[in-house]
Amino acid sequence: MGKKIKVVFDTNVWISISMRKILKDDFLRAKKDLIVYVSQEIALETSRVLQYRRVAEVFEGAGIRKNDVLQAIADNSRVVKPKIKLNVVKEDEADNRILECALAVGADILVTGDKHLLELGKFKKTRILKPREFFDSIK
Repeated sequence: MGKKIKVVFDTNVWISISMRKILKDDFLRAKKDLIVYVSQEIALETSRVLQYRRVAEVFEGAGIRKNDVLQAIADNSRVVKPKIKLNVVKEDEADNRILECALAVGADILVTGDKHLLELGKFKKTRILKPREFFDSIK
């Protein structure tokens, strides 16, 4: 592959990559063709989600530490500081932080399992795909 794909993963995708071997393998296989971006807001939201009791129990049962997940995100992405605040998704304000990150870097693709973002289908020049759609599209 020539040009690398600029991509933003939603919090739910980072969690899924950390928990699901198939998605993790897909990510490891594809990462050489990607430039993955994350904002501080996405990292903070991921940190919060990892503290949810149900999520923490699953990760603990699998022997995965919260700090290891956050370190993996840091190791596999570039941090961006979005300058433009958006209010596109009214139903869930936090979804706008994901769009802000994608807009800031001119992402080719935003990967998410979030229904509000998926309903958009596209935002500016950024396609919005489910994780399976994304990884299948870059095989």
